[in-house]
Amino acid sequence: MNESIYYNVDAIHAAIAANEQIRFQYFQWNVKKEPELRHNGAWYQVSPWALSWDDENYYLIAYDSENDKIKHFRVDKMLRIRSARERREGKKRFKEFDMALYARKMFGMYGGREETVKLCCGNELIGAIIDRFGKDITVIPADEKHFIVNVKVEISNQFIHWVMALGSGAKIIGPDAVVEEVKAEVRRLAEEYI
Repeated sequence: MNESIYYNVDAIHAAIAANEQIRFQYFQWNVKKEPELRHNGAWYQVSPWALSWDDENYYLIAYDSENDKIKHFRVDKMLRIRSARERREGKKRFKEFDMALYARKMFGMYGGREETVKLCCGNELIGAIIDRFGKDITVIPADEKHFIVNVKVEISNQFIHWVMALGSGAKIIGPDAVVEEVKAEVRRLAEEYI
C-alpha cells in the first residue's frame, strides 16, 4: 500500500476527531500513467464522517454541503489534505445514512444516479442477489423457475456489467430508461468486437 495512504487516513481521522471539515485536491490517472488534478486543481471542501474499505481501496465518506449530499472519494487519490478550520456539517444527514446499504448499492464505488431497478432472475441466482443486496429485499415469484426483485442501486456501467456477469439467468426489466441503457451498452460492446 502506498505510504501516502497512511498519512491521508491519519489526517482524515484527526479531522473527524476534531470535528472539522477538510480541504484537499483530487486526481485521476491519465493515459501516460501520470496523476492529473481534477477540476483544474480546484480544492474540494467536505465534512468527513467515515472511512470505508471496498475492493482493496479506502474511501472517505463525507458530506458535501454545497450539493447537500453524501459523497465518497478514493483516499489514495486525495492530495494535500488539511483542516478547513470549520466545524463539520451534515450530522443529521449522516445519522440517516446506512453505510451497509450504501456499500451494497455501489458497484466498485463508481456511482451514478440512484434508481430502483427491477430484476428478473433464475432461482439459482437468489444467493448472489441476497449476498449483494441483503435479506431485506422482497422476492416475488415470477414463475416456477424465476423471481423478480426491486433493488435500489447507483446506475453505472459497473452495475450493468455485474448483471451481465450473472449470465442469461438475470435480466434488468425496468425501468425502461435503464433497460435502454443496457441495450446501448450491449450494442457498444458488440461493435467493439465486430
